[in-house]
Amino acid sequence: MSAEKQRPQVPMVMYEPHPERYREPSAPELGQDGGYEYPSPPPYSYRETTIVEEPVYLVPQPPIIVAGIFSSKPTSTICPSCRQHITTQVTYRLGKLSYLLCTSLCMVGCCFGCCFVPLFIKIFKDADHYCPYCQFHIYRYKRL
Repeated sequence: MSAEKQRPQVPMVMYEPHPERYREPSAPELGQDGGYEYPSPPPYSYRETTIVEEPVYLVPQPPIIVAGIFSSKPTSTICPSCRQHITTQVTYRLGKLSYLLCTSLCMVGCCFGCCFVPLFIKIFKDADHYCPYCQFHIYRYKRL
């Protein structure tokens, strides 16, 4: 029995309730003239507080003018949207020159499909330049 494990005793703390109990707010008392009398408001502080607002200066960034020689090849420039130095991403789309060549070849007599060649060759298409980061359309190089 001497080998029994002794349990450590946890001290118990008793808290006594506060002698003052919560008192519900009472209704305003009836005055002599039959109206209710309310307690006076807290005194007003006469100290004036001034808030000094510091002006916020907005410095507009100058607009970026896309200056460069754009052709059907990727060009190095500054993106007007994200303002990073980029090399443009070029996508090709059909333009006036493609349709004009296709129509003229068809009128000459290339009716066995040769008239559609200008619709598939990049040399005859317009080039759209995009920013590789924000996909902003920068410039369209038109062949005609």
